Amino acid sequence: MTRAGRLQRFDHLQLLLTGALSGLGLMTLFSASGVAFHRQLVFLVLGLGAYAAAASFDYRKLQKAAPALYGACLLLLLAVTVAGHVRLGAQRWISLAGVPVEPSELGKLLMLVVLAAFLSSRRRLGNREILASFGLGLPPVLLVLFQPDLGTSIVFLCLLLGMLFLAGASRLHLAAIVAGAAIAFPVLLRLLHGYQRQRLQVFLDPSKDPLGAGYNLIQARIAVGSGGLFGQGWLHGHQGSLGYVPERTTDFVFAVYAEQFGLVGCVLLLAVFTALVIRLARSAAVASDRFGHLLCAGMAVILGTQVVQNVGMNIGATPIAGIPLPLISHGGSATVAFLAGLGLVQSVMLGRRAVLHQESRPLDSYLLGESGTVRLPM
Repeated sequence: MTRAGRLQRFDHLQLLLTGALSGLGLMTLFSASGVAFHRQLVFLVLGLGAYAAAASFDYRKLQKAAPALYGACLLLLLAVTVAGHVRLGAQRWISLAGVPVEPSELGKLLMLVVLAAFLSSRRRLGNREILASFGLGLPPVLLVLFQPDLGTSIVFLCLLLGMLFLAGASRLHLAAIVAGAAIAFPVLLRLLHGYQRQRLQVFLDPSKDPLGAGYNLIQARIAVGSGGLFGQGWLHGHQGSLGYVPERTTDFVFAVYAEQFGLVGCVLLLAVFTALVIRLARSAAVASDRFGHLLCAGMAVILGTQVVQNVGMNIGATPIAGIPLPLISHGGSATVAFLAGLGLVQSVMLGRRAVLHQESRPLDSYLLGESGTVRLPM
């Protein structure tokens, strides 16, 4: 067993796919808002720095630091409730040195490391391990839900369930978790704010409140539908450029993209996302240890969950729950944290060992001894 060259172990295709998504995101934001475009350029530069730093860092050191990272995650989320800034009816941001930061975005990455470290240290997942995993995962979910941020709390919950599945939880345990979630669903509805319950109600019929809770979904559907097969062309979408689509640079950026690039462009975008998920899964498959395997697979869960949730709410397939589309939506915390996560996956790739197989020997190189047994050549 020997170490391959770093360039051979580096996942160039993952970086290429990341660059393609970032380019498509910049094109969409430029057509929607010049201010958002220029800010996203800065966020991408910062994110690439985080990507490079994470890729060059030995990910194995994070396993021992997991308890401290978990404490930092809870403190950041608690800081939002104490000193957070309210925007659009939600208290999700804190100010660090005058820069607005969304701790829940960083919290996704921290919880990924924490859960990967905990589950990788367990040989089997019994009742005690399952309960301990929920003891770690539910506090961040509830803290984010009370901000309120339904979309991000769903990502946290999907990450927890996905990591349990990937770590080898039994079907019986997973079925019990799903049953428990179904039983607790009516209670969770009572914890939601009024506008969040309205979003769930208009999910089935937006026409019940076309100028209120259903307005976002109606305008997003119009934008997606007006794109047709090939789209109206870059910089030529009316719904997005004229501001009819609300939150067109963040939650509903996919509607702006679909209007300009049409069904063909949407298929291309989803194909790139799918290729990146597959690439992350491949990184998990070749990881040298269980901790690295769960880190890579967990990033695939985060990416897949956010893409399905964001695209789904833009076309009316899922309830509206604000969540950015990775590398496409405008957002500093989301962009930097996501690129840092991809950098950790690269760290796993760079840290793996490559096994060099010896060439097979011809049959006549194996000699028979006097007793008729095989004598291996030296």
